[in-house]
Amino acid sequence: MKRVFVDTSALLTLLDRSDSRHDAARVCLQGLADAELVTHGYVVAESLAVVRRRFGVDGATTLLDDVLPAIEVIPVDAVVHTAALARYRASLPSGTSCVDNVSFELMARDAIETAVAFDADFISAGIAVIPVGT
Repeated sequence: MKRVFVDTSALLTLLDRSDSRHDAARVCLQGLADAELVTHGYVVAESLAVVRRRFGVDGATTLLDDVLPAIEVIPVDAVVHTAALARYRASLPSGTSCVDNVSFELMARDAIETAVAFDADFISAGIAVIPVGT
């Protein structure tokens, strides 16, 4: 089964019905029903913080109860964390977030080649992003 990484940007777009890319995110994730969707705890924490601030308790509840149960949350071990911090330090001028650097390290470690993301940093990192054209 193909593993596909789910980024914070995809979760936020999925929950934001006013986002012009909302339908693309919904259709994309529905089309991946046969894939193993994965993310990590830093994405979950970042997403919950942003969703709670933008969409309130209802948004956070929807993320917790309706979206996250369909996604495997991979633990970030000390090796990935340390490598991601070094990568983040080196990338500070570019503006790539710490959480994205953790994602890149985890994806490299686990040989995950594809991400559902609406974040140009994934494309810049050479990761295949779906929906295509984001």
